Amino acid sequence: MTGEAPLRARAADLVARPGYGELLAAVRARLEAGGDPATVTLPRLGPDGRRALADLLGRREPPPPEQRVRGATLDAALRASRVGAGLVDVLEALGGRLADRRADRARSRAAWDAVWDLDHPALDRPEVAQWLAALRRVGTLRRLAPDTDAAAALLRQALAVVDRLPERAVPLSVLAAETVGDPHALDQRQPLATLVLRAAALMGDREAPTSARGRRQLWAEVGVVCDPLSVSVLVLGLRLHGTDIVADAANDHAGFAVPLRLTLHQLATTDTLRSPQQRIMACENPAVVAAATARLGELEEEAVHPLVCVEGMPDVAADRLLSGLADGGATLAFHADFDWGGLRIGNVLHHRYRAVPWRFTAQDYRAAVAATRSGERLSARSGRAVWDPHLAPAMRQADRAVAEEQLLESLLSDLVPG
Repeated sequence: MTGEAPLRARAADLVARPGYGELLAAVRARLEAGGDPATVTLPRLGPDGRRALADLLGRREPPPPEQRVRGATLDAALRASRVGAGLVDVLEALGGRLADRRADRARSRAAWDAVWDLDHPALDRPEVAQWLAALRRVGTLRRLAPDTDAAAALLRQALAVVDRLPERAVPLSVLAAETVGDPHALDQRQPLATLVLRAAALMGDREAPTSARGRRQLWAEVGVVCDPLSVSVLVLGLRLHGTDIVADAANDHAGFAVPLRLTLHQLATTDTLRSPQQRIMACENPAVVAAATARLGELEEEAVHPLVCVEGMPDVAADRLLSGLADGGATLAFHADFDWGGLRIGNVLHHRYRAVPWRFTAQDYRAAVAATRSGERLSARSGRAVWDPHLAPAMRQADRAVAEEQLLESLLSDLVPG
């Protein structure tokens, strides 16, 4: 057999002829893609490539644009030509060792399957399993990691963080340092933060946020503090014991029936969050606060039952306030939208602060459906209400969502005297 260097030179002379480079490149691509080496199906060759194939095979007329050629025929023709070597030898002399794309793909699939072969306590949580299934389905992890080793490490870190959620007012950098050893690993646009925020969004039954403000709010909803000044809780008519600046601000605003936003920073600096009011109402939507404020203005009244608006899943500011009020002996009564997200909010309020339902039972839902003309259908996702086992079945049966904005009159009748 001739040496490698002379073969490379003869092969180079061959592909220098018109059409041979196109022909041999097409054959190589087909073989590397896992095509049948016994019968090589060539793609649509150009005129020069077709003439080169006819010349190599000793035919007078060029073949059709798409052609199937026996691999043994090509091999024999090349051995009989001036190049004097078989098909594989010629291809490898020109472009290096032939790749086996099919085997490469199989090895890649096996390597990625191994990434998802996980064993972690967090996998017992349904929302975590749902998050992992979504990551795998849409390919998020592949886009964030350069290879399977990096992907496996990133996924293990994400599970370690998700296993800690929801937290109770832990700084973002502290959570990152304690779980993965890097206080900046959960900073904005870091791959780990992207993965964890998708899990947090599922916990709150919402879409992953795209803005910096939305990301901060989502962190706050799972108890992680990015900035104590950017997270707040909306209140109306709430009075607090004490003489510090936070209690003074709350009492002054309550006296004038003016809504107030208390930041996490303010709530963290006050000595007490106890209230002289023994029953505190909690709602989901700011529209209830706005409507109560407007009604007070119409009535020229200052008295209002205290109202805390959680604006979705309670964030770290709402958690600190509600925890303080509950620990101080106040009874918390909650209402939210009659949808699956509202039930999840109610479950958290009931479990975490021993809150009781406020017009938020199966009987109240049936009355709300009867009293409202329209409402969106409930999403495919379902849920349960731990405080009333009959509420979720009633919602599934009626298949209607009822927002707090549709029930303002009944809610205001409890909040505003007269």
